Formats: sequence, structure tokens, C-alpha cells
Amino acid sequence: MNRTLFIVSLVLLIAFYILWGQLGNHFGGILVFVGMVALIYFRRRYLDMRPYWTGSLSDIPKYFKLP
Repeated sequence: MNRTLFIVSLVLLIAFYILWGQLGNHFGGILVFVGMVALIYFRRRYLDMRPYWTGSLSDIPKYFKLP
């Protein structure tokens, strides 16, 4: 997953959350949370980052840089 796809997916998740709320449906936050966890998991996997429990939080800016 490259940077552009990551950012587009992030924007689509936010738009989905707003649309879901405007339609009056419940549990939109849960679906967006699950989608965000999956998105971050695949982004970290693509960048060959260490797992969360052994990784450092200093690698977060790496999400927005080219691999």
C-alpha cells in the first residue's frame, strides 16, 4: 500500500463515518474503528515495521513518507 492509497483510504473512512451518521445509522464508529485498524495494519506491514508491542512510536511519521 503506497502513501497515496493510504491517504485516500483514510479520507474514504472519514467520509463513510460522516455519511453513516447523516443517514442515522448506529454503530458507524465501530465499523470505522475496525477499518482504521485494518488500514494501519496493512500500512505497517507494507513498510516492514516491527509489531506494535516491540515497535517505537517514533516510526509514526513513516506513514506519511515514501517507502
